[in-house]
Amino acid sequence: MVLRLFKRKKDLAKFREVSLTAGINDVTVSKTPVLSHPDVQKIVSKLEKDAYDSRIPRMIASYFSEISEVFRSLRQHLTSEATIAIDIGDSCYAGIHVPVDRLLSVCLQEYGFVEEDSVTLRQRKSRGGMLLKQSLLVFRYATNKSRGTAKKRTANWRVGWDSFKRNLPHQKTPFIKRNWGHVRHSLCSYPGKLKPAIAHHLVQTFVPEDGRVLDPFAGVGTIPFEAALAGKHAYGFEISPAAFAIASAKVQAPTELGCLTVIETVENFINCHSVRDKEDTEANQLGFNGKIAEYYEPQTLKEVLLARRYFQMYPPETAEEQFVFASLLHILHGNRPYALSRRSHPLTPYKPTGPYEYRSLIGQLQAKVQRGLNEDLPTHFLPGKIFFQDATSWWPREIDQLDSIITSPPFFDSTRFYSANWLRLWFSGWSAHDFKKRPSAFVDEKQKSSFDVYIPILRQAKERLKSNGVIVLHLGKSVKCDMADHLQKLGKRWFRSVDVFDESVVHCESHGIRDKGTVTSHQYLVLY
Repeated sequence: MVLRLFKRKKDLAKFREVSLTAGINDVTVSKTPVLSHPDVQKIVSKLEKDAYDSRIPRMIASYFSEISEVFRSLRQHLTSEATIAIDIGDSCYAGIHVPVDRLLSVCLQEYGFVEEDSVTLRQRKSRGGMLLKQSLLVFRYATNKSRGTAKKRTANWRVGWDSFKRNLPHQKTPFIKRNWGHVRHSLCSYPGKLKPAIAHHLVQTFVPEDGRVLDPFAGVGTIPFEAALAGKHAYGFEISPAAFAIASAKVQAPTELGCLTVIETVENFINCHSVRDKEDTEANQLGFNGKIAEYYEPQTLKEVLLARRYFQMYPPETAEEQFVFASLLHILHGNRPYALSRRSHPLTPYKPTGPYEYRSLIGQLQAKVQRGLNEDLPTHFLPGKIFFQDATSWWPREIDQLDSIITSPPFFDSTRFYSANWLRLWFSGWSAHDFKKRPSAFVDEKQKSSFDVYIPILRQAKERLKSNGVIVLHLGKSVKCDMADHLQKLGKRWFRSVDVFDESVVHCESHGIRDKGTVTSHQYLVLY
């Protein structure tokens, strides 16, 4: 049928003039593109400087001008809340990436098309080796009323963010108090934990009512827990087995009876088993600040070793099991009567001092669990979910339609988390081999070589956020590295940078830690 359109030679030229510009041969002098978005103009400007063919930048400009007009005209034929699916692929010319899916999304948003989903269908490589992809974009045509609601919601977080910067509420009463927040924030101490008051205000500012938020570097779950306390849908990723258990325990709602049943089961296991030679040898040989056996009185050491074996045989899965396990991690070391160890430090297990004194593991554990359960959760508490997941790996499909991503990645050149948490990681199952091999796969080590480790995180963030979703990164700035600057440049491929805000860390407590890295200020990077 197409061939019937061409009866004379000049018919082909006429057809090309009215067809969508999708190739170099479609570029004609008669076509005058109207650039509808500044992001398209940036790509066109780069191509005008570097492209090997002058038709390439005109082709890109014409394509987005014409495709925008197609969908603008299509609106009159759509019902309210209509769904539009587009199969599209990105391109590369002269080494310059043309992110067609992202550019198409920002162009269509101006006409009321709200991006609901973006699915990568397949990946391929350009002739120059650049990784490209084919995507399925799903849009919803928003009515004037729903578009106004989206704009209002976006404006709301902008107003809230301006207020946060102006007032720094987490530095004022009552939020400045060391123990501010729900008691379960103290379920288990952890070096570098984000201040709960900061998490509280970031969640308040950037997560709408009934919103969905992800923390890809959840740590011990400070951000997801604050979101769950506020009735938001909270998710997190964590790669440390110790931090994963603590975070999981916080975002769930264990029962007292269930926790007591778990403790009784552990007690029975301890009473019915003996320490193996292999376990005793490891306790006397493994350690960073001191050997494991140096931390405990012999009978207490036996109970610790058997409890560790129990949780290796029966990994905590239920809310009660994770709560008991996290509580036990907390009392492994410290400088107060609750600790099972000789006098050490509650955050980092420095070499122990003082006399050996028997501490009952079950007795101390029962007391710790009871303290954690003393404060009720609010009635609007919404249980969250933490995934034992590397943030740089493929994200579960459940993580989708996010309103915001709020996270505090490992600070560059900060203290090494695996050495600062070595006793709790050992109890969570790590061996001497794990301490040698596993840390090299973590972001805090990889980013010392290249910040490209964040590329899969930012790319998937773009795919899983709603069209008006926002990323908030709480970062550390040091004399060696400006993290915000690096990640801001890296994120330009997918996001617009809204703001970079620096906050002095002079007011922060040292908690008796001798080495806290070289961080001079905290940064907040907001990408949209």
